[in-house]
Amino acid sequence: MKKLVLITDITGIWILKNDKGYENLMKEFCKRYNINFKKALKLRDKFLIKYRKLTRVGKISYYEFEEMFFKLIDKKKYKKLAREYMKFEIENCNIFLKLNKNAKEVLRKIKKMGIKIIGIIDAIKPSKLKKEELKTLGILRYFDEVYSSHDLKCEKPEAFKYFKNYVDKAVFLGHDNDEILGAMRFGFLTISLNNKKANIFIKSLNQLPQIFSKINLINFKQTKNVK
Repeated sequence: MKKLVLITDITGIWILKNDKGYENLMKEFCKRYNINFKKALKLRDKFLIKYRKLTRVGKISYYEFEEMFFKLIDKKKYKKLAREYMKFEIENCNIFLKLNKNAKEVLRKIKKMGIKIIGIIDAIKPSKLKKEELKTLGILRYFDEVYSSHDLKCEKPEAFKYFKNYVDKAVFLGHDNDEILGAMRFGFLTISLNNKKANIFIKSLNQLPQIFSKINLINFKQTKNVK
């Protein structure tokens, strides 16, 4: 008997970013290591624009990315600063990442239904470090697998090519147009949080357990009309 698989984006669904929180994180790190915060923040913004995409698809390693950045700050201590910052960001990720208020309860219910949960995220960090973030935020235990675009060497929707063997038993949960439409092109049934382009549209994560209970894997393609 087939078991339902949930392939889900993570950021924007279960985790919400806080740009002001990131500034606070950077400010705290700069204070600790006597770095000019305003200069560092300005350089970081420009650096991300130039190198984020290359790092997200693994053409530059995350460690190289941080080394290159901190070399702009301190040409002598940049290697140490890069290592310290990577550790600092993971340990304090709850400063700039917040859980959706319903995340833990809904994930718990979904796991109780016997559904396999696979997380896919477009990120400059490798999968191992994204798992550390999820652990810090208290939701890693609900995910069976977590993949970063950094390790897959491509972002969504191209990354769906690695999950084609799940098409007849998986649902993709996302929010952006590109990932929703891309998942549909690969043949996935799609659910979206606040995006009406998906097969199934939801306004709250609390709707997911009920939606999953209605999906019939025997007639999987027909479930695209589930409301």
